[in-house]
Amino acid sequence: MLKEGAMQVERIPTSNLADKPLLSTLVDFANNAFDDRMQHYPEMGFEGKRFEKAEDFLEEMGPDGVTFIQYAAGSHETEGSGQIIATAGCKPFKNTSKLTERVESMREERHARERGLRKDQGSKHEAFYTKEHEDQLQHQAEKIGAMVHKDGQEDVPRFEVMTVCVRPDLQGRKMADKLVERVTEEVSSQVKEAGKGPEFKLVVRLIKEFNEKYWLSKGFKPVGEQFFEPGLFGSPTGFHIMDMTRDHRTS
Repeated sequence: MLKEGAMQVERIPTSNLADKPLLSTLVDFANNAFDDRMQHYPEMGFEGKRFEKAEDFLEEMGPDGVTFIQYAAGSHETEGSGQIIATAGCKPFKNTSKLTERVESMREERHARERGLRKDQGSKHEAFYTKEHEDQLQHQAEKIGAMVHKDGQEDVPRFEVMTVCVRPDLQGRKMADKLVERVTEEVSSQVKEAGKGPEFKLVVRLIKEFNEKYWLSKGFKPVGEQFFEPGLFGSPTGFHIMDMTRDHRTS
């Protein structure tokens, strides 16, 4: 049993993750947390992983991203060692869609499959790797990239909160809240050092059907959304991608 307050947190810039064993461990942790979340919404019919490969995590976080990793007590001695129990990250917000990179990755995967280079040929994920699905995703990527935040404060610095995950058996202990507080402190420091502010906004980009209620309870407000058509990522119902923001001032 983990005791409250008996955890260790490590701050790691994206540049420190490349080509290190910790990256694969971190991606596996995020994928497992995503899979657990999906089990609570079987009607959505999602298939596939949160991150198909380790490089997807680096691309999504970007060169200026920072990830906070919380470890179980006594398990963390050197950088990247220890039992991960929670994560959260941040990066400067850019209103572009992560799907653009995903489409390119899927296109490469489809070409490999067409050449018979994949061992899992004929698996349940085979339907993802079609030209039709790529075109659907490209269309949605363009819609997401064009999403405008309707809050009338375009000049305020914005930072996106990324990859908030907690080990399923430890949820409900406010670990995510505490890591988001660390993220907020990080952003406040960056805004201050850049001579910007004092106001800034945190942004979360999420699947509305899964996470809207949680982030509403944390003071975030919806500022834009787009509907994803049925069939994408195996969902028979379709789903909404939503942006939410929360106002802050540098400390």
